[in-house]
Amino acid sequence: MHRAAVFALLLATFMCCTPARADTPNPFVYPAQLEPDVRFWIRVYTEVTTDQGLVHDDWYLGLVYEVLRFDPTDSPRQREHIVEQAKARYAQLLRRFAAGDTAGLSAHETRILHEFGDKTTPAQYREAIDRIRFQLGQADRFHEGLIRAQAYEASISRVLADRGVPAEIGALPHVESSFNPAAYSRVGAAGLWQFMPGTARRYMRVDSIVDQRLDPYSATEAAANLMLYNYRLLGSWPLAVTAYNHGPGGLRRAQDELGTSNIEVIVKHYQGSTFGFASRNFYVAFLAALEVDRNADKYFGPLTHLPDTQSTVVTVPDYVAIDALAKAFKADLGALRVLNPALRPPIWNKSRFVPRGYALRIPGTQQPADVASGLARLAPADRYVVQRNDGTHKVRRGETLAGIAAAGGVSVNRLLAANGWSGARELARGDAVRIPMPASRAEIGGAAPTAEAAAVAQALSPIAETPPATAAAHAPPPPKEPVSERQAQSAALLPAASPSGNVDSAYYSVAADDTVVVQAAETLGHFADWSKVSSASLRTLNKLHKNAMVTLGHKVKLDLSRVSAADFEAARRDYHRQLQETFFAGHRISGTENYVVKKGESLWIIAQQHADLPVWLVAEYNPDVDFGDVRPGTSIALPRVEAINRQ
Repeated sequence: MHRAAVFALLLATFMCCTPARADTPNPFVYPAQLEPDVRFWIRVYTEVTTDQGLVHDDWYLGLVYEVLRFDPTDSPRQREHIVEQAKARYAQLLRRFAAGDTAGLSAHETRILHEFGDKTTPAQYREAIDRIRFQLGQADRFHEGLIRAQAYEASISRVLADRGVPAEIGALPHVESSFNPAAYSRVGAAGLWQFMPGTARRYMRVDSIVDQRLDPYSATEAAANLMLYNYRLLGSWPLAVTAYNHGPGGLRRAQDELGTSNIEVIVKHYQGSTFGFASRNFYVAFLAALEVDRNADKYFGPLTHLPDTQSTVVTVPDYVAIDALAKAFKADLGALRVLNPALRPPIWNKSRFVPRGYALRIPGTQQPADVASGLARLAPADRYVVQRNDGTHKVRRGETLAGIAAAGGVSVNRLLAANGWSGARELARGDAVRIPMPASRAEIGGAAPTAEAAAVAQALSPIAETPPATAAAHAPPPPKEPVSERQAQSAALLPAASPSGNVDSAYYSVAADDTVVVQAAETLGHFADWSKVSSASLRTLNKLHKNAMVTLGHKVKLDLSRVSAADFEAARRDYHRQLQETFFAGHRISGTENYVVKKGESLWIIAQQHADLPVWLVAEYNPDVDFGDVRPGTSIALPRVEAINRQ
């Protein structure tokens, strides 16, 4: 297809209707060349419902072959069959055009021929066959999302403003989830902001007890921090938005390959192997969603307004069963479940406690005195020092009875009694030990607790998982009916439209000349292990003295005679993945701060002076800083890291 002909045709139609700008200055550029793509997504979001869809060219989105309409009773298989038939029809039509057979065309077929332009070659018609794509409409879902969004707009605006993130980012959940906090994607993304588990664990708690991706308030804070990270690495808000889908490492690669940060150039010309339809269209889909969000009445008429549901945040003082909390605050369990979607099934089936420090939302606007009264109604017997476990523990090498008792929050005597043992007992590796209920405050909180109980309480007092807070907030009313599996699984409006599971910006690939650039936490010994050669041979290959160390940013020549470059890269990525997963099992990023390097400071010294930040995390936030030659006065970004308890 002749690109100039298509854009001339489409721009003439659309340039009179540029979407309204929200704030001035607008950080989100709106290149004219992307206008047809933005208009395509506006059409998807406002004109075509989920019982319809567009058969279109996946590169020139303004070229729509047909609007398909399904019977609401059609099964997914029937719909797929209809789509495949339509694709086959237009593939056959393009073959006719390529063969020069334009006789007897219908008015519809003639319209398609004219949209290709007069200069389209047979080869270009044949290439267009592979670009035929189907997009399901989203108008009804987007309309529902506009209504749901009202419950979160004030909170999202406040969080974005507090962190210096553009207010326009608040429209992104339209693209990700239609503002459905219970949404799950086929690739494992979840919640309002559709976080993948690996990315989410950097900023939130995600496990079988608590999944903060499903809490719209925690997830919004995480999304703001992720956006700031993307912006820090890429220096452009349009690229930061695109990186939310594709990952910042891929976008930095695009910047390097094309020598630009221009979003228009990158969207139209970057050919990365994973930069597919979803990534290429993520920014224009965001612009379309922003336009519709800011002009909802224009597209949908007056919206239904949901009544505000008031709630209050209470920090849970110990490990407490959810029914005990409901009783103390005179709250309905169903209402608590709606207000606290991050609490997973083990909390609600009573097999686990609500964790200590959890920010629990309770119905209504409570004054501080009311909150204090509710907490006072929690009996000491309902407050436990550690999390309830599954009842058994398999002994590992080196473990003792006293250590297992302390980890379970019980006394040694109680552990012995629970297992029918008397006196001291030797444990063997693999033995199964039954763990009784942990100690409650009633057992260890008396005026004169035993020395053993006091030691257990002190040893097992966990770190608060969220900062104490008592504030009024809005929450959506309970849904009229459960979200269906189909709705939840198909929430994202773009395929795989979710933040990348790998947010590390470092390049772990091997260059064409078999060299790598040393990243933080890497040594020559690592390179030797991953390439299955000796460190001595790598020193010889790189002409390094026996005591010389490789440093961050240093280029190292590899010996890949025993492993392939792909195997080396896989081992390297696995090392860094494990390094990060281990750290984020007990820490989360709560924000960033600027730091000015002082005389004599190195990357290692800076990391150690700031709550034992790992050097790889500091380096990751500052990919353009040469820490081998960092100068006093250099401003760097430091992530603020909090230790958290995962029990």
